[in-house]
Amino acid sequence: MSVPVSDYGMGNLANGSGWKRHVAFFLKVSLSLALLYLLYRRLDWKGISNGLSFVGGRELLAVILLWIPNQYLQYLRWKLLAKRAGENVLESDIRASYWLGHTLGFITPGRVGAYGRGLFLTNVPLGKASVLTVAERLYSAITVNGFGLIALGILPYLGWKTEWLFWSGGVSILLSLLGTLLLCVGLVPGRIAKLIRGVLQIRVRAAGLVTSLEAAQGIQTRSAALYLFLAIASLLVSLLQFILMLGALGVEVPLLAGLLAVHLNFFLKGNIPLTLGSLGVGEWTAMLCLRGLGVPDSQAIAASLLLFALNVALPAAIGLIHVKRIFALPRQWRSRS
Repeated sequence: MSVPVSDYGMGNLANGSGWKRHVAFFLKVSLSLALLYLLYRRLDWKGISNGLSFVGGRELLAVILLWIPNQYLQYLRWKLLAKRAGENVLESDIRASYWLGHTLGFITPGRVGAYGRGLFLTNVPLGKASVLTVAERLYSAITVNGFGLIALGILPYLGWKTEWLFWSGGVSILLSLLGTLLLCVGLVPGRIAKLIRGVLQIRVRAAGLVTSLEAAQGIQTRSAALYLFLAIASLLVSLLQFILMLGALGVEVPLLAGLLAVHLNFFLKGNIPLTLGSLGVGEWTAMLCLRGLGVPDSQAIAASLLLFALNVALPAAIGLIHVKRIFALPRQWRSRS
C-alpha cells in the first residue's frame, strides 16, 4: 500500500518548512508564554514554592516510580501495533520512533506531531507506517474522550461542585452513555472504520483519512481489546500520578471523584490544542476542574506543572537522542513510497 506522505500532513517534517510553519510555531510559543504569564500574575506563586518545599517524600517517590509503567504501557501498545507491519520492523526503530513521537508531540498543539511516529519505521512503506500511527493514536483518543464524557456525566453526583458547569440528570445519563459507547468502539474498530470510510469516500479531500482507516479495519477484536486495555491502564497510571502529586503537596481528595476530576482536566486540555504540549492550557483546566473538589489553585497548578515536566517534557527530551533520524527522512521518501 502506498500513500503520499502529504496526505497525512507530515511531509513538512522532513521536506523543509515555509514561513507559515515558522509563524505558526512562533504563535504557539507566544501563546504558551502568555498563558503562563497570566497564571503567574493571577496566582500565589510564593505559596506554590512554599508548598513545594514541604512535598511529601513517599508520594513524590511513588509518582516518579509510576513513570516507568506509564511509559512502558504506552510503548508496548505502539510496539504491538508497529509489529503489524511485518517481521522486518526493527526493534531499534520502534524504540526511537516511540520517543520521537513524544518529541514531535511536545512541539505541536494538541500533540498532533505524535502522528509522525510511524515515519521512523525505516523499512516500512510510508503509507503503512502512517496508518499504524493513526491506529495507535486512535486508542489514546478513544480512552481520553470516552472517559472524559463519563466524567462530565458522573462528577456532579460525587460531590464535585462548580459554577461553570451544570446540567440535568438526563444530560448526565446521555453523556455517560455516549462515553461508554465511544469506549466500545475500541473493541470493534474494524466495523466502525468501515462505516466511516463509507461516509468519507464521497469527499475527495478525505482520501488520505479514508486510506488511514484501513489500519483500524484490520484489527481483530482480541487485539483491539488488548490495545484498549493498555491505553486505559496507562491513562489510569497518569491519573494516579496526579492524585499522588496532590497528596505530596498536602491536598487530599476522594479517590474516585479525584480521578474523574483529573481526567476531566486531561479531556479538556486535549480538546483545546492551542499551545505547545498544552502548556498553560493544561494548568488552567487543572485549576478549573479541581476547584470543584476544593483543591487550591496553587496546588492544582503546581501538580500540573510538575507532572508536565515528568510525563511530557522528559520523554520529549529523551527523544532528542534520536533527532538525527528526522534529518534522514528526506533521503528515504523515494525508497519507502
